[in-house]
Amino acid sequence: MAQRTPPIDLAGDEKRYGDERGCYARLMAQPPPPGYGPGYAYDPYAADRALAEWAAGRGFTLGASPDFNWYLAWYPMTYAPRFARLGRELRGAIEDAALYAVETFDPDPFKQAAGEDRAVLFFLTSPRIAYRASLRAKTGGGVLTELSSGLGSLLSGGAAPGGVLGDPTLEARFDVSSPTRDEGNAALPMPLRQLVVTTGFRGVIETRAGGMVVTLFDLRGFDAAGLERALPYVGQIYGAAVSGR
Repeated sequence: MAQRTPPIDLAGDEKRYGDERGCYARLMAQPPPPGYGPGYAYDPYAADRALAEWAAGRGFTLGASPDFNWYLAWYPMTYAPRFARLGRELRGAIEDAALYAVETFDPDPFKQAAGEDRAVLFFLTSPRIAYRASLRAKTGGGVLTELSSGLGSLLSGGAAPGGVLGDPTLEARFDVSSPTRDEGNAALPMPLRQLVVTTGFRGVIETRAGGMVVTLFDLRGFDAAGLERALPYVGQIYGAAVSGR
């Protein structure tokens, strides 16, 4: 039968050790919680192994040495976060598109302080993506991202939503950029607009001939749980973007 631990007698401890010493002594006398007793060892590689097993189980290739220049060649982009260093990379396919998901880091001290220095970018390549446009949610991106969005609106003179594509419903919720209205409307077809509006998309979508980049504001870590949640959504975005092509 397990031995019961007597309740902590703060008053008695204060008399014997003083306020702080008494509390500390009695707390240290308590048995360790389950799983943290003698013989317990923290495994710093458990998360990495879980990610590798998850990737292998879904047919993805996980790597630790992505080609920095290949990703950098996608820039300049309008809203996608820039980076100075890459971490891990996941390669595979979504529908008929090639997928490259990569962990990125920005050394900007202000972004680090705000917790906005890390991002996961999803790059998709497909000949079905043929037009250029950029879209960014006005909310949900953190302090610095929302400040950038608000400043951009101020510098543009606070024009009424709808000035870029002629779609005030979309443009009230998202910053949108495109070389021309016609190209923007082709790059962001109605199925894609309906998807991002009705699901409350919070992130960035950039398209150009042959490729698309997606990032989700609430996905900062490169782990199995986050990627498992994000990849079906990224697949929906791609499917909506190429609908009818």
